[in-house]
Amino acid sequence: MNLTSMRATFGQTLTKLAQTNEDIYVVDADLKSALELNEFAKKFPKRFIECGVAESNAAGVAAGLAKTGKTVFLVSFSCFSPAINWNVIKQSICYNLANVKIVGSHSGLMSTTLGATHQSLEDIALMRTLPNMEVFSPLDSIETEKIVKVISRSRHPAYLRLVRSQTPDIFDQKLAFTIGKSQVLKNGKDITVIGHGPILYEVFEAQAKLNLDKPYISLEIINCSSIKPLDTNTILKSVKKTGRLICLEDHQQQGGLGEAIASLILSAGIKCKFIHLAVNDSFGRSAKTYEKLYDYYGIGVNDLILAAKKIIK
Repeated sequence: MNLTSMRATFGQTLTKLAQTNEDIYVVDADLKSALELNEFAKKFPKRFIECGVAESNAAGVAAGLAKTGKTVFLVSFSCFSPAINWNVIKQSICYNLANVKIVGSHSGLMSTTLGATHQSLEDIALMRTLPNMEVFSPLDSIETEKIVKVISRSRHPAYLRLVRSQTPDIFDQKLAFTIGKSQVLKNGKDITVIGHGPILYEVFEAQAKLNLDKPYISLEIINCSSIKPLDTNTILKSVKKTGRLICLEDHQQQGGLGEAIASLILSAGIKCKFIHLAVNDSFGRSAKTYEKLYDYYGIGVNDLILAAKKIIK
């Protein structure tokens, strides 16, 4: 499996788009290198605004630029933006429908050695609650490129969640990304497994191990990269078919994708067995690999296999 960097793909894609779209601007909070934007800053110095370690000011600058007709990418780590400048995002960006794309890198437990202070496990919850805000969490670098291209053409405020580590390429190059749509990565009949971001690769590893067991358990795997707006039709169709649902995410249980889907299923009056695998009301911590953190917090491959065997009974 080919491993690539979402951050590198983001920087390369945005730099390429800026060559033909003079309205694309970047507002940075002193993390140009981490977001792979050195080339953008070199090629377009007048369109690269460095605000330093002042996230709330950066959000205000981004909102102001957007109101002049620019398409602005506000970039930082998600533990700083939207975590520190959330109220400015609410008032200056969302309330005013400003065309700002907030890019939060180093999200979830994949920040490994950076520890609790830099492992943002609450960012989706923060952004889901904001009116007018769209929320996206790409599966891999391939989908990152597709999402960046789509949101660069949209006039809507958006949040794009990226991770630090290199991740496996899973997304089919032939597939398009559409706001408000999910992709069924694998058809199955026994259990619907829904998630977002690179952690979904674990579901394929779990399926491979389940293939060795008897009785065989068939997983239907859905990539829900568009967290808000949510693809209700694809989700409900799958859950009606299987009657069993596991939601897997590298995020807090509270306010994450799992809660959004649970609310959807209850509102639709569908009866199903449901397990939500996510971080349970805990801060992150350091580790040599994110896989060790996944096992520690109960969202690793073995935890997924145990959940599948439990829910099938």
